[in-house]
Amino acid sequence: MKRSVVFSIFSAIILLSAFMRLASAESIPEYDMKAAYLYNFASLTSWPGHTGKQIRLCVLGKDSFKGSLEKLASNNTGSLSINLAYLPNLKASANCQMLFIDASELARAEDILQYLDNNPVLTVTDNPDIFNSGVMIGLFVENKRLIFDVNYARTQNAGLIVSSKLLRVARRVVQ
Repeated sequence: MKRSVVFSIFSAIILLSAFMRLASAESIPEYDMKAAYLYNFASLTSWPGHTGKQIRLCVLGKDSFKGSLEKLASNNTGSLSINLAYLPNLKASANCQMLFIDASELARAEDILQYLDNNPVLTVTDNPDIFNSGVMIGLFVENKRLIFDVNYARTQNAGLIVSSKLLRVARRVVQ
């Protein structure tokens, strides 16, 4: 069993590395790549008291993914299954392990983060201003490449365990 876990983690790292190289290729739509990154973030994070292989990924705000997340959720061939939910409001985030906060929520970013403060919800955004407000992972396009930053201090405060493998490939880790 231990060997299969190591293999799964190793496979996820290889996929993440491949996605980082492919991110500069213009033939892959940006939000398809971002959806793949979200899958890898989930597979390389552990939540307190959560032992299942299913992660509830929630989206707050406008759906910029245009079907990319639905493809991810319908593909159950990996070691992790994604249950996707589009939230009508923040209070519906109670059962989410991962929350993508769209740029359309910039005006409410501080309220959202205060509401989620120290809860075991991995927060992700692709908006630099929202990331700088205290989101755990920022996913950005830089020089036609997809990169990400991790606010490690926020993940620790929430009781999340982020794999060192994920931290090694981040552009920046905020302590």
